[in-house]
Amino acid sequence: MKRRSVLAGVVPILQGGRWLDQLLLVNQGEIVQKRFVGIAEGETTEIAVIDDDGTTVSSEHEEQLGQSPAEISPEVATSLRETYDSIRFHVTVNHHTGSLKVFSRTGLVEYRTSRALYSGTAVGDHISFQTSLLNSDTIISLSCQSEGKESLQRRCRAGVEDPTAE
Repeated sequence: MKRRSVLAGVVPILQGGRWLDQLLLVNQGEIVQKRFVGIAEGETTEIAVIDDDGTTVSSEHEEQLGQSPAEISPEVATSLRETYDSIRFHVTVNHHTGSLKVFSRTGLVEYRTSRALYSGTAVGDHISFQTSLLNSDTIISLSCQSEGKESLQRRCRAGVEDPTAE
């Protein structure tokens, strides 16, 4: 057997192991912070941060965001995109302990997410979620859990029609 054929057999197995790890990963936790940033010309500006201490909004966007920086409508997102090259939505999750520790993350982890998923969740929500196979720090789908973490609801908030929409 030639060395080339051995490498051709080993490399796909190693790649498959990484994807299998992602599929088996148990992602459950409580949202402890939500924030979104605007990026223009390589410069990152924190637009809003929501956590247990309250809400902090950049002074230049207070009027534009109004009373609800936790829920960003498509219209507000479009308006912000006129100012910034890119807008990124983030949620920080405190992972639950007690899951299968072999296939779960622990501690605080910040994830990127879509505008719709960002707007459909609140600080304090307990979620079960799936991350992208290509980027393990991006949430692509989620379900909310009850306080007891035993039952799943379809969505955290009403009004999230397409959870994968930007």
